[in-house]
Amino acid sequence: MATLVNDRFGSTEQLKIIEEDITKFNVRSHFLPFLEEKSRHSKKYAKVVSNLPFNVSTDVVKLLLPMGDVFSVMVLLLQDETALRLADASIQTPEYRPINVFVNFYSEPEYKLKVERTNFFPQPKVDGAVISFKLKNAGDYPPVGSHKSFFSMVNSAFNGKRKMLRKSLQHLCSSSEIEAALTSIGLLVTARPSDLVLDDFVRLHNHLTKT
Repeated sequence: MATLVNDRFGSTEQLKIIEEDITKFNVRSHFLPFLEEKSRHSKKYAKVVSNLPFNVSTDVVKLLLPMGDVFSVMVLLLQDETALRLADASIQTPEYRPINVFVNFYSEPEYKLKVERTNFFPQPKVDGAVISFKLKNAGDYPPVGSHKSFFSMVNSAFNGKRKMLRKSLQHLCSSSEIEAALTSIGLLVTARPSDLVLDDFVRLHNHLTKT
């Protein structure tokens, strides 16, 4: 693909072709100097528009969503099932997972439209879908002292998805401390991870870590 694009548009000064593995490429260090050069009077952001290989889509989403200082919006063509799952953060459903908390922490996702598999060549076995993510700036992220600590807690909670949080988070605090934290934020002591929205996880984390 890169060769074809280069052959057709290589002489265009407004286009730069970079052929790299996105999961290994240092996106921020490449784009920030370019954007700073363009941002003499006001902050500039890049946009992502991509038809991602379905098998790496979640990895790429996790890589790019925290880059609200670089990108303002991402518009991606993903597997329909994946797009639906990422856009819908409905609690108490089998599809509700840590990735939903992650996506909503860093962005505002919106499912746009379904793309039937017959529109692809070669035709895949599944349908695609267009989904957009409006990336948040760092100042708009939920207030947690450590992103790493927060998502570690979320992942631990979902590792025992059917377990009550007072059990699945016992490696962080005692059951009594977890129960006290749940009560203080207005949740039942029998709450499970699928009962909590993003804001609940934030308040629980901050209470347990005294942030």
